Amino acid sequence: MDEGLAASEPGPSVAKRARFMGPHASSSSGADPEMEIQALVSMASGLYPLARAEALSGLAAVLKKVNAGGGVVECCYACTEKLLRDEDEGIRLAAVRLVGLCAEKFAMREELGGDGDQMDWVFLQLSSMARDMCTEVRIEAFNALAKMQRVSEGVLLQSLSKKIIKTDTGSASSIKGKKLPPKLSFPCAAGIFAHGVEDEFYQVRTIACKTLGALAKLSNQYAQKALDLLMDMMNDDIEAVRLQTLQALFDMATYGCLSMQEKHMHMFLGILMDANVVVRNAARKILGSVNLPKLQMFKSALDGLIAGLKKNPEDQDIYGVLFSIGKNHGSFSANIAKHLAKEYCCCTDSFCFRGSFKFGIY
Repeated sequence: MDEGLAASEPGPSVAKRARFMGPHASSSSGADPEMEIQALVSMASGLYPLARAEALSGLAAVLKKVNAGGGVVECCYACTEKLLRDEDEGIRLAAVRLVGLCAEKFAMREELGGDGDQMDWVFLQLSSMARDMCTEVRIEAFNALAKMQRVSEGVLLQSLSKKIIKTDTGSASSIKGKKLPPKLSFPCAAGIFAHGVEDEFYQVRTIACKTLGALAKLSNQYAQKALDLLMDMMNDDIEAVRLQTLQALFDMATYGCLSMQEKHMHMFLGILMDANVVVRNAARKILGSVNLPKLQMFKSALDGLIAGLKKNPEDQDIYGVLFSIGKNHGSFSANIAKHLAKEYCCCTDSFCFRGSFKFGIY
């Protein structure tokens, strides 16, 4: 038998054992999670790709049912790290999913006063997988990144910039004094979102936009720079990408980290005229909740909404958005009302003067 074929195709007994110990392993009653973990970790280092992939899926199933304490999470994480660079795409995909689940458990532990450096470490590993040759792996990597918590601002900013940012530690091979694994350093996160939003597959662009919005709550500086990338995505040819971009912007507005800038207003108001009613509704939803720091931006928003109402009179929700914008910007509303009142008085006085002259009062 060909040796390569033997290494890629598991025998019946191994495949059956992998399925048994895989995703359904945790459903057995009375099973000890630690024993299951040990058995699955042993299988994950086996010879056959199918067995390794099923073992990772089994680890994920068990991990979902245990708490963040103890050494179970570390055991799963240590096993998964070795398989992130596996030649088999299915194994890399399962490994990225398991790393994402470990990150959620680490985040729970941090809320209880755990070590925050671990999240930076995981972020860098997932960032390196966001450039994987497999599209599904890239999608899963960005999806896992969206669930990250308490990542250092320097690492977040590096993910937006293709230019390598110098770290405070003075070394790109460590995080706050902790040595990074081989081939893993801050540069591996450089510009992953710039690459993600330019990906040839719209599914990757979509999840990259979602992740940009999800991470914005971790850093105001990151949120401002991420806004530039998201605004560019409003011109994407694929409707699903535009909708996800708007959802990301709305999430940022909900977190209170969306500060609209004047340079973005033209692009944003343009999408109010989108041919798709769902896109227009999503854009107006954001406009009704975002903060507009300048009076001119406030006026532009009102003009854009009124122009949209003239073009699409069936969009009756525009009236509610106009009310929300006025309510959220009381000083600007008062300024415009005062200006309109003056114009009304001038028009009224002029009309009275002409009328009085006509009837011979003057």
